[in-house]
Amino acid sequence: MHAYLVLLPALIPLLKGELGNYETIGLLASLVFLFYGWGSLPVGFLSDRYSKKNLVVASMALCGVSAIMVSLSRSLVLTAASLVMLGIGASLYHPPGYAAMALHSREMRGRYMGIQGLGGDVGMALSYITSAVLGSLLGWRNTFLIWGLVGVAMAGVDLLIVVEPEAVETDERRVGYAETLRRMFSTEHLRLLILVFAIVICSGALWNGVSSFILTYINQVKGVQLVIAGGLSTVKYTVGALAQIVGGELSDRRGRRGILLAGFGLFAVFLFVLTLTPGSIPLILLMVSLLGFTFFLTQSPMNALLGDISHREAVGVTYGVNFAIKYGIGSFSPAIAGYLAVKYSLDYVFYFFALIAAAAFLITLFIKDIKK
Repeated sequence: MHAYLVLLPALIPLLKGELGNYETIGLLASLVFLFYGWGSLPVGFLSDRYSKKNLVVASMALCGVSAIMVSLSRSLVLTAASLVMLGIGASLYHPPGYAAMALHSREMRGRYMGIQGLGGDVGMALSYITSAVLGSLLGWRNTFLIWGLVGVAMAGVDLLIVVEPEAVETDERRVGYAETLRRMFSTEHLRLLILVFAIVICSGALWNGVSSFILTYINQVKGVQLVIAGGLSTVKYTVGALAQIVGGELSDRRGRRGILLAGFGLFAVFLFVLTLTPGSIPLILLMVSLLGFTFFLTQSPMNALLGDISHREAVGVTYGVNFAIKYGIGSFSPAIAGYLAVKYSLDYVFYFFALIAAAAFLITLFIKDIKK
């Protein structure tokens, strides 16, 4: 599923012109993340009541079909509608996937969240490099078509081999939406939950924004060829996959707060340093590696901390709200970044991202670890 979230950003240098300028494409990217994020909220309710496996299968199928529709579209309106559909498809995955992981893991929750995150990062890494290569060779439409066929095929594979992670109790299905929300906010760690949600919004803005513009920035500002820029962007997520595991393990042993502070603080610094880095491939490689490691170092501790403080009978909806505000509210980032790129320059886009990372660092100062 994660591969589809960076499919559009990976092809921005090829899309620019046919679909509009950076501002237009930034709005399209925001549209994907808007529906991806807010779609997670109702899916969170569904994942506490119905089959998690079926939701995951539907996610892959809808992502695949919508990618095919993008490849066939000949108007901006149809392209936008297809991308909305892609965002909705992607929204079907996270709440059931993370809820199942949280319920199956207690003592080593950080580790298992890291493994879950690793899979997503590998998908994004593969999407960046394969989309850049395929786009250069076959064009952006055929690239969307190929990824669409892959999504439909994966839905079939999931339907055949994925086992339902847990039985859903009948009485839980009868609980109303208002009662489910009440349970979520009845956690004894309500203040901490609100602070974590604030950090989540910053994290979503960073994820949405940086993933949308990192390849374009390397290609257009640093002067690196598209295929090489795609490879460098892939490195960011490949290193990020390792960071998911490291962050999860360290947070289980040393606490969530310290890892979050280190990750967001260093990420803010490296975003600013990237704007000062010359277009040398070894230096860009170093910077994207540091960016990938420091950002994704924060993801497993953040998801694990959310599991630590969630009401056990509302884990699914808590993760649904988490991803809704993370990518829903955070969806403003690519649109603002596109405006800054047109109004000023792409450097200002990364100044903006550095400020958001600094805000996440400051909020993290006020949270505390939960003793298990």
